[in-house]
Amino acid sequence: GCCAIKDDGLPVGMDYHHNAAALAVSEVGEMYTQKDVYYKEWDSLRAALTSQDVVLIRGSWLEEVYRKGDVLPRHQDLPPEAVWSAEELMAGVRDHRRQTPQVLSISYSWLSRDHADPDGYHLRNFAPLLKHFARNCKLSVDNLAIFIDWCSLPQRPRTQAEENSYRRALSSIDLWYAHWLVEVWLLTNVPDGATPFEDRGWPKFERALATLTRPPELTLDLGLLRAGWKNWSQVANECQAQRRPPETPENFAADLVNKAFSIREDEHFVSEKYREVFERALGQEAQLWYAGLGWSDREAQELAQLLPLCGSTLRDLELRGNDIANLGAAALAEALPLCDALERLSLEGNCIGKEAQQALNDAWQRTGKPKFGLEIGEQNFRPRGSNGMQNVGNSGSRLPGQDDAFGMRGVIRGASPSGQPGGAGNGIGSTSTAASEQLNQLLARQAAFEARIESSVARLTDGLVEVADAVGARQRRGGSGTPSPAASLGGQGSMMHHGMPSPSGGQFGGQFSGQGTPLGHAVGPYSPRQSGFSARGQL
Repeated sequence: GCCAIKDDGLPVGMDYHHNAAALAVSEVGEMYTQKDVYYKEWDSLRAALTSQDVVLIRGSWLEEVYRKGDVLPRHQDLPPEAVWSAEELMAGVRDHRRQTPQVLSISYSWLSRDHADPDGYHLRNFAPLLKHFARNCKLSVDNLAIFIDWCSLPQRPRTQAEENSYRRALSSIDLWYAHWLVEVWLLTNVPDGATPFEDRGWPKFERALATLTRPPELTLDLGLLRAGWKNWSQVANECQAQRRPPETPENFAADLVNKAFSIREDEHFVSEKYREVFERALGQEAQLWYAGLGWSDREAQELAQLLPLCGSTLRDLELRGNDIANLGAAALAEALPLCDALERLSLEGNCIGKEAQQALNDAWQRTGKPKFGLEIGEQNFRPRGSNGMQNVGNSGSRLPGQDDAFGMRGVIRGASPSGQPGGAGNGIGSTSTAASEQLNQLLARQAAFEARIESSVARLTDGLVEVADAVGARQRRGGSGTPSPAASLGGQGSMMHHGMPSPSGGQFGGQFSGQGTPLGHAVGPYSPRQSGFSARGQL
């Protein structure tokens, strides 16, 4: 999705600004289909927009409606200047000289059957944040492309043609919440007397998709925002949406029966669509990141029930910095024989006792998994009724070099700000304990963020090697003198960011440096765009 393709299949105008791994020749296109990156690259979004059954709204136009005190018109009544065309949006993606648009999706409860937001309640809650979000992304508000269903999809009353368009748009409705290039804002507050967000069927579906496999920093719950905030970092920190393990399709459908729908027939569609997304996204995911979420044994047990469903693809499970104890560890150990592809399980900074640690180690070894793939490290045992934490060390499974990176977590959880040992008798109040817990979670999220970057770099390198091989093979067949992608990246013998050699010794021409994140912009189709990362850089 980041470079145009000539009739002969060779790439034109390759763009490393946003999606460096999306170099495209016919062989590479097949590679991406096999890896199923439907929720991680631009092509699926482009395809959904090209039909014009769904449209994205300009942030600057939404802001203008808010400033005038108006309410949002339905889709059919939008003025032309309100809408992004698919061509213009994709031109911003391909051309590194232009600002890459940021897609933002709004999830909210409809406040009446005839108008989603008749008094502008929701608009007043999110529109003032657009300029701050855009500034943090180093964009203008005009470069925000917003999905909000009342404006983005044909609404009732609909002609037959509009009804057909609406049905087609529903087939890709999952993209606007499950895609890694889309930020999602949950407007969980509602006016007095309205059905709560969590009791509505469509919002449950949208939240479930937004938190299914995506990095946690991509979903904000604006209902958590307190008055008096001063900068976007504060918004991002306060509003990161709470996450639980994904629901199985069966449990999701059972709970959906109790949720409110304006049109009851939607319940069946939502249930079946969730099953489709669950199997496509979770069932194909190689990495799941659940660090620093405050999960306990209950969440670990729920997650253990899910693991067999993605056992053939899941290689990396990140659970560090939670509050998982012995029962949760036992459930995970029991699930290991059913996780054929799992190569790495990180449980550092939890509350697992020595016997449960040993049982995990034994289960890991029995399944023949990589020796250093189980990362238990130091555990932070909290005695019942105590405010303090006690470290439970483990010299066992840990990847090389991780002692220094994360060993301090036990000190932070068990020490006062002055450096004195923590505990019930040292005079530290509950406020300090809560602050330490929050800091621990932030550190765990930061560690998971850095691990995602490193993983993305490795995937990008692998992808570029395949690209170079595919282009080289094509040249050998056709005898073309077209330079290889690696040659276009720079001179021989140079190095990529972080010192990793690029395929054929090439270099990324400066696009992966100094943009406010470790890599400047998104790393291939597996990562959110630069604004998504930088918006949560502190986490």
